[in-house]
Amino acid sequence: MRGKRGGTMLLRTRVTIIVSITYALMVAGLTFAGLKSEQLADQRYAEATINGQELFWQKLIENTLQRMEAAAAAFSGHPDLIDAVARRNPAAVREAMTPVAAELSHQAQVARFEVVGADGDLLYSSSGSLLDAPLADAGTVELVVGNGKPRSGLIQGADHWFTAALNLPLTDPAGHVVGLATIAADLRPVLAEFKASTGSDIFLLDRNGRVTTGTDPDLAKLFDGDLPVRKSRLETWKRGEHYFALVVLPMRDNQERTIGALATLRDVTSAQQRQHFIRAAALSSVGAFFAAVLFGFYIYLRRSFRPLNEAIRVLNALSNGDTSVRLDVADDRDEIGRIAGTVEVFRGNAVKIEMMEQRRERQRRRQELFIRLQMQGLSEMLEAEARAAVLADLAEIEAISHRGAASGTDDRGEIEVLAKAFRTMSDRIREQHDHLQALIAERTRDVEILKEALRTRDQLALLRQELDFARELQLSSLPQVFPPFPDRTEFQIHAAMVPAKEVGGDFYDFFLIDRNHLGFVIGDASGKGVPAAMFIAITRSLIKAVAPLSASPAECLAFVNTMLSADNPQLLFATVFGAVLDLRSGVVTFCNAGHPPPLILRANGRVEAIREVSGVALGVMEDLDYDTGRFELQPGDAVLLYTDGVTEATDAHEALFEERRLIEVLGSLSGLDPAEVIGHVQRAVEGFVGEAPQFDDITMLSLRFDRQASASDGTDEPPRRLMLTGFAVSDAAAAPLPAAPVPEPPPPPPPPPPAVPVPAAAVADPVAMPPPAAAAPVAAKAPVLAPPVVRLTPVARPPMPKLQPSAPAPASPAAVPATPAPAPAPAPAPAPAASPVAEPALDVTIANDLGELQRLAELVESFIARHDLPQRMAFNLNLCLDELITNIVSYGYEDSARHDIRVGLRLDGGFLVTTIVDDARAYDPFTEAPEPDLDAGVDERRVGGLGVFLVKEFNDVCEYRRDGERNVVSMSMKIEKD
Repeated sequence: MRGKRGGTMLLRTRVTIIVSITYALMVAGLTFAGLKSEQLADQRYAEATINGQELFWQKLIENTLQRMEAAAAAFSGHPDLIDAVARRNPAAVREAMTPVAAELSHQAQVARFEVVGADGDLLYSSSGSLLDAPLADAGTVELVVGNGKPRSGLIQGADHWFTAALNLPLTDPAGHVVGLATIAADLRPVLAEFKASTGSDIFLLDRNGRVTTGTDPDLAKLFDGDLPVRKSRLETWKRGEHYFALVVLPMRDNQERTIGALATLRDVTSAQQRQHFIRAAALSSVGAFFAAVLFGFYIYLRRSFRPLNEAIRVLNALSNGDTSVRLDVADDRDEIGRIAGTVEVFRGNAVKIEMMEQRRERQRRRQELFIRLQMQGLSEMLEAEARAAVLADLAEIEAISHRGAASGTDDRGEIEVLAKAFRTMSDRIREQHDHLQALIAERTRDVEILKEALRTRDQLALLRQELDFARELQLSSLPQVFPPFPDRTEFQIHAAMVPAKEVGGDFYDFFLIDRNHLGFVIGDASGKGVPAAMFIAITRSLIKAVAPLSASPAECLAFVNTMLSADNPQLLFATVFGAVLDLRSGVVTFCNAGHPPPLILRANGRVEAIREVSGVALGVMEDLDYDTGRFELQPGDAVLLYTDGVTEATDAHEALFEERRLIEVLGSLSGLDPAEVIGHVQRAVEGFVGEAPQFDDITMLSLRFDRQASASDGTDEPPRRLMLTGFAVSDAAAAPLPAAPVPEPPPPPPPPPPAVPVPAAAVADPVAMPPPAAAAPVAAKAPVLAPPVVRLTPVARPPMPKLQPSAPAPASPAAVPATPAPAPAPAPAPAPAASPVAEPALDVTIANDLGELQRLAELVESFIARHDLPQRMAFNLNLCLDELITNIVSYGYEDSARHDIRVGLRLDGGFLVTTIVDDARAYDPFTEAPEPDLDAGVDERRVGGLGVFLVKEFNDVCEYRRDGERNVVSMSMKIEKD
């Protein structure tokens, strides 16, 4: 009881507290793990719900836009409308839109359509008022007019209503975009389909969180104006006694700007109440069990420690000399009896003390002998100096041992001897270990130095291999086959480049813009090596892509300069000389961006340097103006383009080769072909330099004009030209490339013009030709959508053009069929005949045209309704057909010819079986399409595979097989009556 009187906590109390804390920590850990697991499960559920709803919403919007693309065919074949929009005459536009409006009014998905001029002014609106703000904002108008391509996506009008809009460029016969047409579809049917599939109420919010439309106005009041719309999330709200699951999905327009959000709201009150009840019951059960266990454990310890407390009381009395106290032990075998028996042992211990002293002396002597033998053995393995130190330590240890035995302090002497022995042996072992460590470290450093040298050698060899490969790759990217145009006798051309390092900073190129115009260019980048090579590769690619699309060399270089200057953190620049030779007249139009002046070698041996036009190097500053110069070549004249590596080549005395030496050498080369001219100049430079190292790249291009092209050599083709606006062009630029006159509008009503065949190069290749002397209307000038045709039997007709350019056509012009001119008012194609109503089957043949998906969808809906099947099956099946047929049309065919795609529907027991047969390339969409990562975020998710994922989700069985030259896709969807 001393501990209790002294204030010390009893042992049983400490044990009880420790067990209680341990059990409480265990319960807390299990509870935390359960809550964390529940939180992770909720997070995974939220991510899966957000991803699923976002995928489904994106697919609904894509289907709506694809159906609107079919409705866009109403704008094709209306030259009066194009002319009225070009003149910006609202009255004329309204009159020309009468047949278009009548045709669009039959399209169920079209809610509103407008016509806007190139300046953004509203010229026509299906609402009847021109005072309303147009659906297409200024940014959309600028993008569509600038690149001439349609844009589609979600927009929010001035009335805060969201619509799915398709913006189509309106192009005149000359290829200029004069305006755009906007077709908008109402999103309320899409919301209804979304609600039917998800079972949640759907709402559309503007960027301020205000509800614009929804499926339940009463629920919209719960969060109207309180939701941020820029981040996807899943939240659980409590409003009164009800719980709601809210999913927010941001919506972006066609310029990736957040314009609002899609919110879904579902009542989850019953699920939340069940979850709260289960959680409360679990926590209550754990608490009750914890209290019961602690109480029982405390009672058990109290009873178990009662005999021990009595024994402690008796021992305390004996330690104080009180021998009168007695302990009644009922059984000697219990704890108290064994404690009392130990008192009798104390008497026998005194007798044994002498025997223990004797044993201890013998033990000391054995230890002394053992230590002596071990230290002597250790000394024999050491050097002389270390051996002497060990023997001295041994003598000191023996002296300590004898002093302890003589003084009678055997206990202290024994411990001192052992301590001295252990300390001495450990010191000697440590000294030897340190010596060995120093020796090993020295040898290790030598090995590491050798390894580092070997690694450096391997890295240098690998770097040299990569630089050699880069050199071969750079040289192979430049024209290396000479003569490059063996069938052309009007000129000869040759070029060569000798890099100063493994890769160079110079480049040259030449290419036929059309039959009668040859473009050639040479350039030199600042710096040397890999950075200059990468910069000059970008410069060369831009020039080669933009030159055929430009009105003059000055416009081309101005555009390239702005592109290079806009993103040039390393402040690199390049000097460039670009020119275009008219093979019919010998006139050369050129632009010089800080490059050394070219030299003209006349047929009479006279050399001229072209110094009239020169500008700033490319990449120095944005939005610079460049001038276009011109000179004329007579038959027999040659041009030499070179970089400063020729004129600035230095010999061993650091003297420059200079331009005067180059002119002297070139003056003696009259009458030689370009390859010989470059060879003579290069040998002259090498002879001047001698053994001095080459410090700069040496690049030369030589062109000799032999004769003028005749009219029988070919005619110019209609150009395809980009609108490179914002760059000043000198007056001289227009001379060799005259602009085509604007044709006068034909008198109404004109007969449809005959189809003009367009060569494959003009349709498939984005490189444009210089404009011809006069422009004629071309039927294939602007992409249009012909009315979709669905039929039961094959019909031979030319392929339909697409809204977007198709893949490049073959090189032969004869391989591309002529595109028929659009009729003034095309009549809608007749609806294909289907199987009789009594037969549960449908067999439809459509062309490889996305415009026919609308008719196919109508036939599917009619088939579903005729057989009294659930309406949602029509939506799901049309979604599957849209995905699979779009993939077949877009990626399955390698030509632009017409192909038939057969679609069959039949009822087989309780399943709706769909079959798709096509002659496209072999492709299994169910195994080759990538699997979408539904756990990844929207920005991190890899593109592709979502559509096929939905197809497999909507169908119970999906199969694919290759039957000869045809693909056969089969899908089975279980029929579940509502």
